[in-house]
Amino acid sequence: MTSLNEAKRDIQGFITSGYGHTYQAAYLFLRVMDTAQAKDWLKQVVPQVLTAESWRKNDQPCAPGEDRPPKIYPERILNIALSFEGLAALGLSDASLRTFPPEFQQGMGASPRSLALGDIGTSSPDSWQIGSPTSEPYHILLLLHAGMSADDPSANEAEIQKFVDEVISGLQGVEVVHTEWGYRRPDDKEHFGFKDGISQPRLQGINLYDGDGKPIKDGIATGEFILGYLNAFGLFPSVPVVAWEDDPENILPLYENPRQAHPLSRSGHLKDFGANGTYLVYRKMSQNVPAFWHFIQDEVERIDGAVTSERMIWLASKMVGRGPNGDPLVADLAALKHQNDFTFAESDQDGLHCPFGSHLRRTNPRDSFHPVGAEEAAATTAKHRILRRGRIYGDVLFGLEMLDSGDLTQLDELLSLEDDGAERGLHFICVNASIPRQFEFIQSNWVNNPHFNTLYQSKDPIIGDNGDPEQPASYMHVPTDTVRVRTQPLPRFVDVLGGGYFFMPSLTALRFLAG
Repeated sequence: MTSLNEAKRDIQGFITSGYGHTYQAAYLFLRVMDTAQAKDWLKQVVPQVLTAESWRKNDQPCAPGEDRPPKIYPERILNIALSFEGLAALGLSDASLRTFPPEFQQGMGASPRSLALGDIGTSSPDSWQIGSPTSEPYHILLLLHAGMSADDPSANEAEIQKFVDEVISGLQGVEVVHTEWGYRRPDDKEHFGFKDGISQPRLQGINLYDGDGKPIKDGIATGEFILGYLNAFGLFPSVPVVAWEDDPENILPLYENPRQAHPLSRSGHLKDFGANGTYLVYRKMSQNVPAFWHFIQDEVERIDGAVTSERMIWLASKMVGRGPNGDPLVADLAALKHQNDFTFAESDQDGLHCPFGSHLRRTNPRDSFHPVGAEEAAATTAKHRILRRGRIYGDVLFGLEMLDSGDLTQLDELLSLEDDGAERGLHFICVNASIPRQFEFIQSNWVNNPHFNTLYQSKDPIIGDNGDPEQPASYMHVPTDTVRVRTQPLPRFVDVLGGGYFFMPSLTALRFLAG
């Protein structure tokens, strides 16, 4: 097996970077119409796929006092992922397809999975815009990023449109069945008004330096996000394989996983299709902004007897787990060097600052997870992390920057929010080597678990499957120094409008598929 540093030229860059220097994204869902032509097209496009290679000319450790070389940012970025049906449409054998994990074979919209994910009621897969089990399946997901101007959104929009038009004009053997557009704001806020995407795992062997240019020492095991490397259990993840005779050009590496034995297994007769690849989770999530802030307003009036902007932001922040500007809810904010530089075990064991039921503390409990101690809790959390790669879509409903402005009188706009009927929300995309142990575990065991971390009748207040009439009501619990605050039953603020599971192959595997 090659070293990880050498493997970066085989790993797709989407796995290792959120492309934060770009402001626009487009997601093209393709269907294979002619396999032979699609393979020819894939062969032409593979050289355009951005890899995980460093954007610096030299990313080696520097001598004391020596400046690191500057990054040369890519202006247009293309990456490729495939659905289970897409792998079949490109000719991968049935035997090889069955070496993929069952959740990938079933798909996100299948009833055993959707029920566990909380995709019920208004989020039922039957009504999805993308990936509904009742519609024709898509095969390929093209992820395009462009637009590098922080001050000129229109220029960024024109750039991504031009990029998309050029990509579409070169398609052959495939057709675009659905296109989604996404973007990021310079302040990285989502539609409720809170800075997002702050907490991201750092990968061993990939993320070499922190924001201060110092070597990273606390990275998550590489195999949690990239197949072919040791994970947090000290094991090699299971990978999809191909029979030796199905790779006559000898493109794929030899299967050398010392742990997993596949039904196809014959010593020295399997090729590793999964090495340097990973799995993507895609969810189109709509955000009901008026419902969220009206709920906050009503609850503040019920609790306090009067509505103030300060208390509205207080309650909303307690539900999110951060302030609108991304500051964590911690005892000593001034002592933090960065917005992600904190733990819970020592400073917030009782959740007086960041409630146990908040969105932040559910999706990343860090080192505070009952009934285990801090060290075991941190190790447990490390086995369930994901890399988030999402972008928002739709126009904002109000001036989001007002939430963290010093002039709280401007926030009266929140009291008069009305639904304008426009779609807005988040394209949630995450990277993980194990869909059930990472994404699905977080969603079912932490987000939608009413008894998470010793709580009772309390699901994630932001993305939980709250408000379903066939389930017990869910509440937000806010511990205080005096009495605990419990909200009225939570409605559902975020609905799922589409989704799917994808495999993001290495460039070697893409070349194999192209034949």
